[in-house]
Amino acid sequence: MQLFGLTAVGLCFISGILQGDYGRLELLQLVVGSFVFYIGNYLKGRSQN
Repeated sequence: MQLFGLTAVGLCFISGILQGDYGRLELLQLVVGSFVFYIGNYLKGRSQN
C-alpha cells in the first residue's frame, strides 16, 4: 500500500512538472496517493505491535 501511494504521488509530481500546472486528475492522485500511503503506514505500525 505504501509503495502504491508513493508511486501515485510521484506520478502526480512529475506530471505537474511536465505540464506546468496541476489539473483535477493530478490533485486526485495526490490526495488518494497520500491517503493510501498513510493508511499503509498505519497498518504496518499496528502489525508490528
